[in-house]
Amino acid sequence: MNNLDADSLIRAGREVKEPFQLSVEKINGKVSVVELTVKKILRLLPAKRIVAVAESGGREYLIKIFVGRSSKRYMRREISGVHAIEDSGVRTPSLEWQARLRSKGGYVLAFEYLENSSSLSDVISGAANDAERIRLISKVLPVLASLHEGGVIQNDIHPENFLFHNDLVYTIDGGDVSRRWTHPVGETRSINNLALFFAQFDARHDSVTDDLMEAYRQVRAWPDHPGRIKRLAYLINKKRHQRKENYIQKVFRECTQFAAGRTFDRFWVCDRSAHSEAMAALLADPDAAMTEGKILKDGNTATVALVDGPQGALVIKRYNLKSPGHHLSRMFRKSRAWHSWANAHRLQFLGINTVKPVALIEERIGILRGRAYFITEYVEGPDATVLPEREDPASDIVSIVELLKSLSAAGVTHGDLKASNFLLARSGAVIIDLDSMREHHDPKEKRRAEVKDLKRFLKNWESTPQMAERFSDLLG
Repeated sequence: MNNLDADSLIRAGREVKEPFQLSVEKINGKVSVVELTVKKILRLLPAKRIVAVAESGGREYLIKIFVGRSSKRYMRREISGVHAIEDSGVRTPSLEWQARLRSKGGYVLAFEYLENSSSLSDVISGAANDAERIRLISKVLPVLASLHEGGVIQNDIHPENFLFHNDLVYTIDGGDVSRRWTHPVGETRSINNLALFFAQFDARHDSVTDDLMEAYRQVRAWPDHPGRIKRLAYLINKKRHQRKENYIQKVFRECTQFAAGRTFDRFWVCDRSAHSEAMAALLADPDAAMTEGKILKDGNTATVALVDGPQGALVIKRYNLKSPGHHLSRMFRKSRAWHSWANAHRLQFLGINTVKPVALIEERIGILRGRAYFITEYVEGPDATVLPEREDPASDIVSIVELLKSLSAAGVTHGDLKASNFLLARSGAVIIDLDSMREHHDPKEKRRAEVKDLKRFLKNWESTPQMAERFSDLLG
């Protein structure tokens, strides 16, 4: 097992492999050497910070490793944030000890490890229904109220910063916490922080924001005020849009979540969890993989193939160039694969079921675009054209309707609601073929596009009027 120091952690970048050993010296007035075995990396910011599960002396810790020139400053910020959370009376994993790496330029903080804990994000994902999701979110509101009442703000508040452990809620990540006031946080700053929190949940939950706020108001002893809820609703929409746009920009560049590359004749980006040497070979020659795979569709505008990927079945959709004129018309525009990649991530961000995007490839000559490829995970299940043949399609119909309502709540229209663009997976309906999808900000424009979408959707069931009627009733 490798014994690493600050320099080797910096040089390794994203390629730090667990398990590895760390030798550290506790900072407690008396030097005490501790040998840590780092077992699992949870989060890695190359050459800056690692969050991991480690063991020493038969006990597990959650450790944060800080390296690089600013390591001491970030360590102190983390400690200050943890103390601020504790002083506000909110549960947080205890800071057991702090240490420096036995080579200059690095520090370690060891926290109580809450085994079998789950983040708010995880428990919401596993919830059986919306009522359960709302109940879980509501458990965090008194915690937020206590933080604000204690003058504490989580500057980058998100569901991953709240852990559920033995039915108790813990607040983590002191590095994004600040206490700037010796008195409770004012209403304006509190509402702004709450809006950022609520903006990270499905827009369908916005209708119960007032109910969710009741627990918060009780802790803060705030009277009910309709104007405050209106202000909060406005800020939720604004922050949700900002977060979404920032995220969509990120999906096209090298970062923690994505690997990306650009040459004179090619641009590519791939979900980092799927990227490997084998995946790099597939990205270098997707046509070869398609030739060896099963062709699902072979049209003039697009060819779709089911292929064996390094981690499981993948679907590759190649957007073809029909003629020199068509090629010329596409050279200066973002490819349909580019739009599909962006829109798939947009829907994922909004919590709307679609296929998991894996990679995007564009053939290029400098800035001029050519053929493009959109690669996704394979979703097992038939498309919605089989609904009239099913003995009891009720659950599938409800699933499709819920998906369409989620699109509407998010201000999104699909542009081509053919029955074949809905896959009936075990987990529910999944929408595909996203290159014509649009997000609307003008209510009138949205309504016109929704009417057009609905008309196209109901056309699928012209030969089965009973099916069309069931969809119409549920869609209102």
